[in-house]
Amino acid sequence: MVDNLFIVESPLQALVAVELSLQFVGQNNGIICRLSGRGRERNDAQILQVIELGNWSFQESVRFTGESPLVRHINCRRYIIQLRKRFRHRIRHLFFGEFRSQWMHLARFAVAPQKFVLMDDGAATLTAKHSFIDHGIYYPADLWRRATLLKKAVKEVIFFGLLDKVQAQKTVSFASAFFSDESEFEIDFSAVRKKFAPLPDSRAELHTKAYFFGSKYSEAGILSLTYELDLISKVLNYYQTKGLTVVYCAHRDESEEKLSLIQNVSGLEVVRPALPAELFLLERDAEVAEIGAFYSSVINNLSLIFPEKLITSFRLDPNAINPNNRKAVELIYSHFEKKGVPVQSL
Repeated sequence: MVDNLFIVESPLQALVAVELSLQFVGQNNGIICRLSGRGRERNDAQILQVIELGNWSFQESVRFTGESPLVRHINCRRYIIQLRKRFRHRIRHLFFGEFRSQWMHLARFAVAPQKFVLMDDGAATLTAKHSFIDHGIYYPADLWRRATLLKKAVKEVIFFGLLDKVQAQKTVSFASAFFSDESEFEIDFSAVRKKFAPLPDSRAELHTKAYFFGSKYSEAGILSLTYELDLISKVLNYYQTKGLTVVYCAHRDESEEKLSLIQNVSGLEVVRPALPAELFLLERDAEVAEIGAFYSSVINNLSLIFPEKLITSFRLDPNAINPNNRKAVELIYSHFEKKGVPVQSL
């Protein structure tokens, strides 16, 4: 019997899994990491680095490789069937990180654990709770009905027999830093913090830097590049008036072209952290004066890790946000305000 099996495919999911594994001392913990490949090498590298901090009885990674989506789906089905043979009814808790991922749902059905637990995956967890779980929807089939008729038909054929309607009705609970009152498992990153010793405080200047965390807003079509760059310049001015040096921490999926523009237009120091933001700053605690971002999930997590730091969420103009994303973005800002995180307009 495996006490806890974790299925992750992002660095934040991996970080939450590590935190829980360190809490579950003396238990049998296993982790499966789905790696993306295909141009997301930074994402994969961060996942693998993070999980090395955990307490694992076993760990493995998987890629659904193939020249076409059809081949990748077939390889995914094969892997899910392997999971069913290895683990069905042999798992107490299955922790999975992406509620929007069909393969993760099919994997949890195949394993049929005693309990399903959704871990944090940033803002997506807020949306999953608000749009689905709060309404008693634990298998969001509507998400995949929006595809073309051909794609739906192909998936239905490939994944035929994997949907377990009984399992699909089982309640999903939380292991979340976002919903501390409703989370069955506490996530405050206290166990992870013990793994990191901060750099010595003997450097010449301490607490003089503001770390601003970017994301793939324009790359994902959420904002225009022009608006994003303009707002980043305003963030720079905001912190400079406080006498702080600003460090721009790039998201792993931000484009090199945009980062070059940020350096050239704003003159910001740009770094690409090799670790997730939460771990990256733990080693730099002594020099951090303030932390900022727009609506990134790092705001929520860093407010737990660094309660003594001033952490600011900078508000985007709703009219500048892609209409498809406005509701989700506003949900995140509302969450920050309820938690007492300052939301600053520029």
